Amino acid sequence: MTNQRVANHSTAYLLWFFAIFGLSGIHRFYLGKPVSGVLYFLTFGFFGIGQFLDLVLIPGMVDDKNLKYKLLYSSSDTSLQPAIVRDVGSPYTQPSLEVQILKVCRDRNGATLSDCVIATEIAIKEVKAKIKELCLQELLVVDNRELDGAVIYRAV
Repeated sequence: MTNQRVANHSTAYLLWFFAIFGLSGIHRFYLGKPVSGVLYFLTFGFFGIGQFLDLVLIPGMVDDKNLKYKLLYSSSDTSLQPAIVRDVGSPYTQPSLEVQILKVCRDRNGATLSDCVIATEIAIKEVKAKIKELCLQELLVVDNRELDGAVIYRAV
């Protein structure tokens, strides 16, 4: 916000002063505290004690009101247009399932179905179907690991 404020101290103190004329609590309405404003109005500022305490509390109440306004509208001007906040997501987008599987198979020089599921964190059924599709497109070939004979997929 610029130098303009939603609430200012001098206006709050001026409204506080109206208690002399029997209008206690008007400053509380101004500062966004309508419940205590009604209570002050009905009890003449809690019989003057609350009204007197507000002399000390008004600066904090003004600051709170301005902070709430700033957080709600987060704008450099005081027009009553709320700021629009959109979630634009993270700057990193995860590669497609096909690319993830191909990378795992290439980086490991052959990967099992479970290696692909663990690396992609996608359901087994989906990964299995995608591996089959990649084999039909001749991007993966089926092989056996020499160590234990497990079925592996190698990137072509």
